[in-house]
Amino acid sequence: LCKVYQAPVPTPGGSMRLSASALFAAAAYTPLSWDEAYPQAAKLVAQMTMEEKYSMMSGIGWTNGVLDKWWFVGNLPAVERLGIPSVNMQDAAGGFRTYWDEIIGTVTCWPSLLSMAATWDVNTMHEFSVALGQEFAGKGANTILGPSINVHRVARNGRNFEYLSGEDPFLGGKLAEQYVAGVQSQGVMTVMKHFVFNNQETNRGSEDSVVEDQTAWELYYPPFQAAVDAGVSGTMCSYNQEDGDYSCSNNRRLNEDLKGKMGFRGFVQSDWGATHATSVTSGLDMDMPMVNDPLFQPAALSKVPKKAIDEAVTRTLAAMVRMGVMNSTKCTPPACNDYFVKDVRGNHAAVALQAAKEGVVLLQNEGGVLPIGAGVGSIAVIGSAAAAKAYDPADGVWDQGDYYSGGGSGHVTASDPVSPLAGLKARAKTAGVKVVESATDDIDAAQEAAAQADIAIVVAGTTSGESQDRLNLVLDNNADQLIAGVATAAKKTVVLTMIPGAVVMPWRARVDAIATLFLGGQETGTAFASVLFGDHGPTGRLPVMLPETEADTIDPSSDAQVMYSEGMKTSYRNPKFKAAFPFGHGLAYTNFSFSAPAAASCAKGVCVTTTITNTGAAPGVAVPQAYVEFPKEANHPAPLLKGFKKTKVLQPGASEKVTFELGDRELSYWDKDWVKAGSAVVHVGASSKDFRGKVTVTTAEVVVV
Repeated sequence: LCKVYQAPVPTPGGSMRLSASALFAAAAYTPLSWDEAYPQAAKLVAQMTMEEKYSMMSGIGWTNGVLDKWWFVGNLPAVERLGIPSVNMQDAAGGFRTYWDEIIGTVTCWPSLLSMAATWDVNTMHEFSVALGQEFAGKGANTILGPSINVHRVARNGRNFEYLSGEDPFLGGKLAEQYVAGVQSQGVMTVMKHFVFNNQETNRGSEDSVVEDQTAWELYYPPFQAAVDAGVSGTMCSYNQEDGDYSCSNNRRLNEDLKGKMGFRGFVQSDWGATHATSVTSGLDMDMPMVNDPLFQPAALSKVPKKAIDEAVTRTLAAMVRMGVMNSTKCTPPACNDYFVKDVRGNHAAVALQAAKEGVVLLQNEGGVLPIGAGVGSIAVIGSAAAAKAYDPADGVWDQGDYYSGGGSGHVTASDPVSPLAGLKARAKTAGVKVVESATDDIDAAQEAAAQADIAIVVAGTTSGESQDRLNLVLDNNADQLIAGVATAAKKTVVLTMIPGAVVMPWRARVDAIATLFLGGQETGTAFASVLFGDHGPTGRLPVMLPETEADTIDPSSDAQVMYSEGMKTSYRNPKFKAAFPFGHGLAYTNFSFSAPAAASCAKGVCVTTTITNTGAAPGVAVPQAYVEFPKEANHPAPLLKGFKKTKVLQPGASEKVTFELGDRELSYWDKDWVKAGSAVVHVGASSKDFRGKVTVTTAEVVVV
């Protein structure tokens, strides 16, 4: 159904296969193994001059902080005499960055990666990632600067919308695996970022994150480990310092942890302008400057041991060989203009819509006001956010976001986004439902509109962007007051929020229903309408905790040293934090029961099973979750997510048996190394605060190698 990029014949040793998804009926690329790629890369390095090697260690294409026209955001020059193509890197993890206006309308404005996290759906994640890879490949890029997988620490972090992990390492790891596999199936190298502890934008270029080992390995490292295990090609080190050393000069984090203990075999590149030293021996393989930077130029690199230079270049070439880009790269900048302006969307609007629908989280539904049924003759759609337009950073502020896509390097300007108002009007028309419009934030007008309708739908939002953290967790344009005002005049009140992360909802007890999208992309309005009218039963779950107050979160710090003194006590793991809506929460238009969980040995280790039954009157999808409570010696503050499944659509009375496979890693904790617990309690439930049953599992205690 989709117009896809047909990958050229890969490097010898690679293979072509059909995608497992029926949605993408096109040949997909299967990467070589690292063991196959490294000897080929080493042969190329042996033939290169030192100048050619140096050229593969420093990015080009920028002049005094301005990207040259028709260059990718990141570029390495070709070495034509050896048949090595240019490396063409493009922002960002969630969509092809519309850096120039000519690109707008040629690429899809996808749901944010945080919205993808809200799907809790590995299949949807994979289909999205395949389509994303197709668009990057179609544009001539052979490298995507993603996935972004930092686990949220600070609720106000301006880049939280970019981060696929939400607030949990296990969720992030499972989705990161699908991202890497899906994008790389299209012959595009993936670069995981931002490594590591880049958890706030405040003073991001200088702050020093201090994190103890257990917190690093159990909370912040696992999504990166998962991406490494999935075969990610590159790693981007971050702007901040870690334990007194800048990220891109940090031997402990890059060499010992990433390339050593995690087993990462690809290349490490800097974030743009994040290099502070000629730190090749500390683990940095490639500098990406935006200005004239001498640190990775020949004069400086000539002082680095040749062995270290060869290793750095070999890592980059091995990733290229492994991914087949030696044969598939389409253009060398700046002769890429035809690809930059090419429309590569195909039928991806359908993929974007499905992903957005899966990411809608129904937080509250008092009295079953939703879905909108036959007894509803009119709705009022209220709030300026209902008719929100897309923002083009070329008009002024580079890091400004909108309610469809966050700001900064991760922004994609939607050419014609479906606003909530447009989506609801279109669906209401087919149902014969009258729509009363008040697309302003005037409370008097809103109350007047609400009084004329059976249901008042208030649309509110906020956004965020790179380079600065949010000032607070409040919705824009005095939306709290607008919602409270409408609730006094309406028969029934439904609130829709478009948000980049956590927000506070002090009015939640005064309204009937709440649904949210974490910046849902170009199909936002259609997705909301599909869920509200019951065409798509709500299936999303929260990838973050929505706090009762801002005091139930961690603030960004302005200190030079940012001490992660809370350890693992973030989000649902902090017993003192109160949730308005807990991590993992999300309602359906029906109810589900969970049978008592049972445990048994299986091939992976321990399998815990439960049967989910639809006990309500409407079809629906459940997302059962498994949280492991480790023994006291693990020093965990709460049970930790270690499994989740998404059921098929269950008809009323129907059941599905769900199995959580818990292997060594899921049953291990960090104590100078991974230690497998002798026993643990597995809680099964519907969210981090809604456990429905538990079972104790016993294993032999071993150190996991």
